[in-house]
Amino acid sequence: MNTIELNNDKYNRADFARMKSVLACASKDSTRHVITKVLVENNEDGITIIATDGKRMRSDRFSLEAGPGIYDIKACTAKTVFLTQCQEELIFPSYRQVIPISSGAGVYTLEGVGKQFVLWATAGLGCWVDPKLVELGDDEAVTLHIQKIDPKRSPVLVTNETTTLVVMPMMLDHYWIQQIEAIQTERVMQAMKEKEDRIAA
Repeated sequence: MNTIELNNDKYNRADFARMKSVLACASKDSTRHVITKVLVENNEDGITIIATDGKRMRSDRFSLEAGPGIYDIKACTAKTVFLTQCQEELIFPSYRQVIPISSGAGVYTLEGVGKQFVLWATAGLGCWVDPKLVELGDDEAVTLHIQKIDPKRSPVLVTNETTTLVVMPMMLDHYWIQQIEAIQTERVMQAMKEKEDRIAA
């Protein structure tokens, strides 16, 4: 049986943090059995691990050896991650179909670092993302891709050299959109006032 084990030590800390992030995107809903597991694919440098819960999808590349297939999450703690290859005959969803276009005139492309950047930038472009779905480390440098046409309903794409994260935006009613836009406007006006005060001083 194929297994994948990664421990949280000084040699693996960065990979361990990414592994925890990708596993956090697996579904916790036992009625959606196959997506409580993860998909492992082979690539030139090692493996890619993919997880989804239907609202988000994350895939990460690791320099590890393992056979391709669906894996069960046997342990995911602060100290260790342990996966075993699933013995059931299951078909993982075709995850590549949910990855939106990442370049071209119809896409906003921004670069930044960490979860807070993603939340701030998406909100600034009118796309509201649930913070609980953005499974990123505070120091992960990322490129954010947001569709210009209907950003409030289009999936948000976050990428870097090893990671692909797709998150579906929240669907807010008109009242809450007005409230959030008012808060954003107030913050922009405050920042402009502070800048003018600094120039005047």
